[in-house]
Amino acid sequence: MLRISHNQATSMLLRHPQQPEYVPLQRVNIEATIRAFAADVTITQVFRNNEKTPIEAVYCFPIEEKAAIYTFVARIDDREIVAQLKEKKKAQLEYNNALQQGHGAYLLEQDEKSQDNFIINVGALPPSKECTITIGYVTELDLVQGSTIRFVIPTTIAPRYNPDKGGISSPAGTTSKYIQSSPYTIDFRCHIEKTLGSRLEQITRVSSSSHPIEINLTQEDSYIVTFAQQNTHLDRDILINIDLSDKRNSTIAAVEPGAVMIAFIPTEEDCRQAAKNDLTNEFIFVVDCSGSMQDENKIGLARQAMLLFLKSLPINCHFNIVRFGSQYKTLFNEIAAVYNETNAQQAEQLIEQMQADLGGTELLQPLKWIEEHSSSQGRARQIFLLTDGEISNVTEVLDLCRSMATSTRIFSFGLGQSPSRSLVKGLARATNGRFVFIPPKANVDIYVGEQLQKALQPCITNVRVKWNLGVPAQSAPIQLPPVYVNDRLIVYALIDDKMASFDHNSSVELETEFDHCSLGVAKIDHIPSVSNNKTLARLAAKALILELQHAKLPSSNTKRMEIGSTQSRFQELQEPAATNKEKMETSSEETVKQRIIALSLKYNILSPYTAFVGIEKRTNTSNIDMVLREVPIQISADDQHLQMSMQGSFSTGGRGRGGLGLGVGGALRHRKVIASYSYNTRAMRSNPTSSLASNTNLQLQKDEESFDRFMPSSTAYKPTSSMAEDEDDTFSDSMPERKRKKSSKKETWPSNDQDIVRHLINKQKFDGLWSLDSQDVKNLTGKTLADFQSQNGQVDHQVLVSAIIIAVLETRFSALATMWHGIVQKARKRLADLLGTDSKNLDQLLENIRKQF
Repeated sequence: MLRISHNQATSMLLRHPQQPEYVPLQRVNIEATIRAFAADVTITQVFRNNEKTPIEAVYCFPIEEKAAIYTFVARIDDREIVAQLKEKKKAQLEYNNALQQGHGAYLLEQDEKSQDNFIINVGALPPSKECTITIGYVTELDLVQGSTIRFVIPTTIAPRYNPDKGGISSPAGTTSKYIQSSPYTIDFRCHIEKTLGSRLEQITRVSSSSHPIEINLTQEDSYIVTFAQQNTHLDRDILINIDLSDKRNSTIAAVEPGAVMIAFIPTEEDCRQAAKNDLTNEFIFVVDCSGSMQDENKIGLARQAMLLFLKSLPINCHFNIVRFGSQYKTLFNEIAAVYNETNAQQAEQLIEQMQADLGGTELLQPLKWIEEHSSSQGRARQIFLLTDGEISNVTEVLDLCRSMATSTRIFSFGLGQSPSRSLVKGLARATNGRFVFIPPKANVDIYVGEQLQKALQPCITNVRVKWNLGVPAQSAPIQLPPVYVNDRLIVYALIDDKMASFDHNSSVELETEFDHCSLGVAKIDHIPSVSNNKTLARLAAKALILELQHAKLPSSNTKRMEIGSTQSRFQELQEPAATNKEKMETSSEETVKQRIIALSLKYNILSPYTAFVGIEKRTNTSNIDMVLREVPIQISADDQHLQMSMQGSFSTGGRGRGGLGLGVGGALRHRKVIASYSYNTRAMRSNPTSSLASNTNLQLQKDEESFDRFMPSSTAYKPTSSMAEDEDDTFSDSMPERKRKKSSKKETWPSNDQDIVRHLINKQKFDGLWSLDSQDVKNLTGKTLADFQSQNGQVDHQVLVSAIIIAVLETRFSALATMWHGIVQKARKRLADLLGTDSKNLDQLLENIRKQF
């Protein structure tokens, strides 16, 4: 394609460009329809050339990695150019040749190195002309916490660290600049079908944690969600949460000509019966401490998450902490040290003083160090990786993780406004782990607690699907990922016979592969509606493409080659063997690539090796004076997740939209706030005359420190490091001034439930027990410790206090179980050991305590 070179001395990240260039992108519009488990999305981008010469506009933007892009259309004047999907090199050549011949040309590609980045080229847009680009895709929706459908529209590409260049690089091989504020804006409109997939699944609430929204209730079959404010910038991802009722089918199916889908949501009983009894007892925490983690207090979220991780670890497991940036540092020189009181204190002190001070973001090297030190026999390794995901070598990192998949699971956490979604998801997917995205200022312990439950609980890893359809069917994906309690597993079948019909014998069964334990059955002879829009087929093909992309190719490690004679006369006999091996590896990669291309072209969905290209034939024109205009990329503004410094009042009502305004002034001036916009559908049913819900459930939360941390009284330590040359990475021999001041004051008992739970997590000792005094017990229960001792006089002080805390957490704070689950399990095990192997002893003690509440 035609690229006009820029001055390489130009800064990559411009806060206030001295000579702003004209930006051809005018506005972006998102139109989406959510049906059951998937969303059909149309992106409209409007480009205009107000210059005196033709321009080539280039724009990099994000789309979910799982999205199946199926259409790309350009409209200019009264002409419509429908692009064709072709092999990428052919499409690029066709695009380039068209521009050289004076024609117009339009190109859409997926970046091969970062699967969630896409590049659009609008070639030779004439002066004073406007071009409208339309992109259509379908994507699966995530089910979070068992009852919430989450719809995400990525809008930002964070600056990515490139280890080859030692700094920030532009995405997708362009020279696009990153800017703090852009002139183009985004509009959003989403239709949500009121019944998602089954009659039992009723929507109870629609909310957004990212933007003020309005909800139109007048439509019979759907809710219509729009932004409540105009002129919205692309500085944060759009997040829509759809809460479902508790009554849901565990197994559902959908059908269209040539494709079938089954969704399975296992219960805790399903997982308990089907899961293996694998012992997971090695935990490695990999924490991003690069400079980018300073933004939005992401390093603060990481510290908060790490403390909960540490407190929840089972005694006598093995663990380590690896911090990384431009270099990496380990808490222990060995791959994992035993979790005892001394090592736990060292880890806690490291966490308390952890800063975003390690430069760039180089994730590959610490993962290589972990991969080179395999876990000891009998241990299964779990990695918890916290990062903002701002790296450019995503593919190389994922390839390494796939090589560890047989012995390692990665639980990945994406922090901040715009982590690399393909990296965070890919790390988990490649290793049968789990991923979660934590937005700025969120209650991180809720997310961490949920992941910890997954890591410490068994999951079903050997699910098999039996398609009893009467016709041959290909499963997609072929190798199913592990499935956890209340998670949704979606599997597709592709059927060549698009005229196939189903009778009363047609069904889909889910079972475990080895012992054939039944997990669920879905009858598909009475599907309420059969879709004809090819959504299932496109998503099935995309699942197969992703599986091929993430498949582990034969190792290229030539160190393991068998070596023959060392005599020089035999060397020429060995060289062809190495060459043949390299040829085999290249052949394997090429085979996978060709299979991806074939699937992409067959189902007309974009892949890393194909591209959409459209040619607009023109006569008597020349592009010889065409100039390149790369649209600058707006990055996430620091601390701007619906936060603002108050100068008088804060209005969330949309002007000109009929929205209801909510003013916040006076006491909230200069205070950072988080606004969560939601609509409860139960209120709508009780007040059907309301046609528009505008921010009816706006909640404001103070931007406060989530954790009050209390340093151990032991002396500080100097952590060991795998990088011996870095001798200046030491920690102070005393607590920071802020910590010393805090510890000298009388601790104040927390006032709200979440802070009380956090306080109890902080106060738990290494062995799982607590040592609260009588006043703390009274603050927690309303009764003194003596009251409980009078009924349980023979019980040890620490045992009684710990049992009281367990009983309180399990009763009063049951809604926050994801936060305290790990520490309660640890405490229960310790108490059971102290009270004897008979579990009735602990159960009786807890029952006695509950009766006293």
